[in-house]
Amino acid sequence: IAQCLVGSEMCIRDRDVFLTMNSSDNHISSRCRIHLMPLMSSSFTPGQAQATVNSFQDKGQRQIAQAELYYFSARAEECKDIAELYLQDKDIYLRLSAGLLYSFSNLTLGNPSAAKMGFRNIQECLHQTEQNPSSNEAMASCVFANYLAMVLMHLPTDKLPPLRDFLPYLPAGLRAYGIYVLAHNAYLHEEYANALGLCQSVFLMLDGCYPIAMEYLYCVIIMSLVNQKKENEARDVLMTAWNMAKADGFLEPFIEHHGLMLGQIEACIKPTEPELYKQLSQAVIAFSRGWMNIHNPKLQASVTDKLTPMEFAIAMLASKGWSNQEIADHLSMSTNTIKHYISSILHTLGVKNRKELKPFVNK
Repeated sequence: IAQCLVGSEMCIRDRDVFLTMNSSDNHISSRCRIHLMPLMSSSFTPGQAQATVNSFQDKGQRQIAQAELYYFSARAEECKDIAELYLQDKDIYLRLSAGLLYSFSNLTLGNPSAAKMGFRNIQECLHQTEQNPSSNEAMASCVFANYLAMVLMHLPTDKLPPLRDFLPYLPAGLRAYGIYVLAHNAYLHEEYANALGLCQSVFLMLDGCYPIAMEYLYCVIIMSLVNQKKENEARDVLMTAWNMAKADGFLEPFIEHHGLMLGQIEACIKPTEPELYKQLSQAVIAFSRGWMNIHNPKLQASVTDKLTPMEFAIAMLASKGWSNQEIADHLSMSTNTIKHYISSILHTLGVKNRKELKPFVNK
């Protein structure tokens, strides 16, 4: 436990938030109550996602859960079509869920204006709830949705209420995912030990299996371990997460975190499952292009359009100061192959050396 918590004050505070929740919500059927992101909120055995969706009694909740299943299994078009129906729903939880799903599915589909509309919808829900508060859970759901959108778009959260203050009012699956969002934010600030400790502490406290939240938590664990050059540990975690995700076809966590995993997908998945890797790579390019359209629309020469996922992974590693030998060992390639890759990357991007790669790939 001490190793997992890594002595982080932030980790301990969020551990306490997790432990001081009202545990009674675990004994109330999530199929009966309406929550934000109902599938993410649910505990189920990997491979039972569709059965879980079918078990929801409320039609709107069941439809949103189906949209979640489509989104996390990289079926953005089908997700968008359902989510669009609930963007103006009177139920705050359905509307927020629809806003998140509509925004991120449109990112993948290359529709930045539609994605921005979804994000505005989420912001409007928060403003309305702040002006006319109805319940702690409704406010917590609004804060969660807005914080999630900002962090995953790598945008500042300083104008939002602090997410950790609202975690106790969320159901367990969302609470776990909320800590993933906090850990992802810590990772973006290069606080790798904090990010790792936050994620690992959740696994000590969850009393059920929440596959969606857990797969995202695994992704941050992998990212943090690779940045600490603990590649073997990272690979073990990746295979655990990958095997869990395959049971329901949940490719989306790996699509969204591909670049930040620094070549782990190429090292572990490409050699053994080339067809699935090809499908994953195509989705990575689509998602990255959409993300760039919103996050940095002024960038004329998109890295996404110039580098393959493999080249981008190598560029990320090189920009972090990894030597050719370290990259070669990490990806099970020869040093000459890595040299060729890096020369090609520098030429393609029009930069002179590795130092110039960092600001370029981080755009």
